[in-house]
Amino acid sequence: MHSNVAGGTPRAAGAVRVDAGAPVLTLQSISLSFGGVTALDGIDLAVAKGEIRAIIGPNGAGKSSLLNVVSGLYRPGRGVVQLGSERFRHVPTARLAAVGVARTFQNLALFKGLSVLDNVMMGLVHCRRAGFVRQILSTPQARREEAKARAAAEEAITFLHLGAVKHQLAGGLPYGILKRVELARALVARPRLLLLDEPLAGVTLGEKRDLAAHVRNARDAYDTTIVLIEHDIGVVMGLSDRIAVLDYGRKIADGSPDEVRSDQAVIDAYLGVAHEGETELVI
Repeated sequence: MHSNVAGGTPRAAGAVRVDAGAPVLTLQSISLSFGGVTALDGIDLAVAKGEIRAIIGPNGAGKSSLLNVVSGLYRPGRGVVQLGSERFRHVPTARLAAVGVARTFQNLALFKGLSVLDNVMMGLVHCRRAGFVRQILSTPQARREEAKARAAAEEAITFLHLGAVKHQLAGGLPYGILKRVELARALVARPRLLLLDEPLAGVTLGEKRDLAAHVRNARDAYDTTIVLIEHDIGVVMGLSDRIAVLDYGRKIADGSPDEVRSDQAVIDAYLGVAHEGETELVI
C-alpha cells in the first residue's frame, strides 16, 4: 500500500542478510537476566507481516523486557532478533527508525513545550539530511525536508482526529489525547514494525475503544505490523490476530485469541489467581 521509511536504507553494522520472505519480526531463543534474576527464558516468537500480535501476562512476566530487546534498549544474554531480512544479536538503537521500527512507551515521551504538530514532526527527525547550519539558513534542501515532514505529520494528525488541537502545546492536553499524539508520532515515519507498550493504559472506557479502533485502522492505513502489550484482556481478544502469553519470563501459550482463551496452561496460570504482588488479573 504505502512504502515504508526503511526502504533502500543501508544495512546496519553486524546485520546478516537472510531470506527476504521472512516474517517482519522473529525472535529466536531470547534470554535476558538481571543480576542473576531471569527476565526472559528462551523466548521464540514470529510475527507475520500485517498482523496485530499481542503479548500478555502479569506484571513481571517479561513483556516490556521483550519489547526492550526488540527495540535495542536491552542486549539479550542469548538469542537473535530478526527484523525482516536482517539478524541482530543486539538491535542498533541509534538506527531503529532506519530499520523500520517505531515504538511508544508506557509513560508518555512527548515534549510538553512543543505543539502537537511539532511533536508529531519529531518522529521524522531521523530522515533529515540537511545539517543544523542549513536548517538555520533555511536552504532549499532544508525547506523541502521541512515541507515533507509537515505534510506527513498533518496526514497522521488528520488520521487520528487531532486537527482541532494540532497547534496547542502538548503539556496542556488531556491524557487520552496525548496517547493519540504519541501514536501519531510513531506512525508518521510509516514503520514496518510498530511496538506499542500499553497504548490503552490510563484512559477512559470510551477513549480505550477509540484508541483500539485507531490501532486497528493504523495497521491497514499505514501498512504496518503491530506488536502490543496490553492488560485489558477484552480489548486484546477483540483486537489481536494472535496472542503470546508470558509467565515469569517464559512463553506458555501462543496462538489465536480462541486458542489462548482455551489453553489449559493459561487457565491454570491466570484464572482467578494473581501472582504475588500482582493486583490486576490478566484474565
